[in-house]
Amino acid sequence: MRSIHLASLASLALLATGCASPGSAPAVVASAEAPVADERVTVNAPQRADEAAQENRVVVSAMRTALRTSSLDAYLKALSDGSCPRGVASRAADTIDITAAPVALNPANPAQRKIGVISYVTGYELNSMDPRFGGLSGIEVLDDGNLLAISDKGYFVWIDMDRDGVRPTAARLSTMRDAGGQPMAGIAGDGAEGLAVNGGMALVSFEGNHRVLAFDVGRCAAAARGTPIVFDSFGLPLSEAFEESRITVGENDGSEPLAVTQDWYLFMGIEKKSGRINSLSARPIEAEPDFDLRVGVDAPEFAGIDVLPGSKGNGSARAFLVHRAPGGKDGAARIMQTDLHRYEDQTRGRGISRGEMEARAKQRYSETGWRELAQLDQAGLFDKFEGIAAKELSDGRVRLYLISDDDYSDSNRTTLMIFDVPKPTR
Repeated sequence: MRSIHLASLASLALLATGCASPGSAPAVVASAEAPVADERVTVNAPQRADEAAQENRVVVSAMRTALRTSSLDAYLKALSDGSCPRGVASRAADTIDITAAPVALNPANPAQRKIGVISYVTGYELNSMDPRFGGLSGIEVLDDGNLLAISDKGYFVWIDMDRDGVRPTAARLSTMRDAGGQPMAGIAGDGAEGLAVNGGMALVSFEGNHRVLAFDVGRCAAAARGTPIVFDSFGLPLSEAFEESRITVGENDGSEPLAVTQDWYLFMGIEKKSGRINSLSARPIEAEPDFDLRVGVDAPEFAGIDVLPGSKGNGSARAFLVHRAPGGKDGAARIMQTDLHRYEDQTRGRGISRGEMEARAKQRYSETGWRELAQLDQAGLFDKFEGIAAKELSDGRVRLYLISDDDYSDSNRTTLMIFDVPKPTR
């Protein structure tokens, strides 16, 4: 994995313990002081809009320069410097109260521990008195074993886990910030759906205004600004990538599934189905998206993805996907695994490579196999699961973390479910 000298996310932790043992009352973690409300700004303030636009121009210019030099390190540095400009100090997220009430996989059969081919580890219904908590639509497991989630209203939520790796103990929250450093929570942050993390860099995909922003939360924590990812030297907008792939994508049907490999290949799925299939782009982060992969045949809509290195090496990947149909009891989720092989496409960029990015641009993925891991409705589980994170354990199992989106509604739950995928037998 490339290093861009990002500080550890663990440095943000304001650990406060107090967790529940299995079957006990909900764990309650209270903040040491009342949550600090995010500052508000006038949406139409022309001076701030001009400053944000200027910040964008500076960042985009630096990134395009890096693209011309074919240096991935320079591209990543431009992303980081745009997110944490000189003079911007690191800022801690607000500590918030959180309760974690244990839940059964199947309320009708509390003893059930397996569904499909995966095993149920544990699960919790998460709640907080802080009105900003909720709407969690993307999740990642961090290098230190804690979790980072995003709200579809434009918040980052850090969830600390106990030493056992499966029990929430504390939480912190901060608003995402735009290129000018202003809070995005509310209208500006609406549509934050997909989350992918590499080192300390958090990538967030948005629907409506389709785009991917990079936040270097490892370097400047809650002060990180959203830096627009520039695809190729002309900055192809994501909406144009949809059009080039001949896929019609509405405001609420964007690249909700998002993941990134350790060597910076970006996986972006499209929520809306195209016939019987779902579309996926798997390209270098600096290259044009190309939604030419087809996954989840006959599965519901594509809601989330995470990737791990494949067992065969050479850039191969194991993708873990969550699909769910919209609304009601049809909203049950399916968990899928798709194996992908990375290869060099000899038909693209013939001749001697002139640089690192030219070589990376030739790399493509092809599907080598897939399987369904579980259908959650078979356990009577109908929460609106949208986020999935994967972590390989030391014994070869893969631990999956699923988060559900309560849509900020009292009638829905924010549920964290944890499953284990058994080690392959071959």
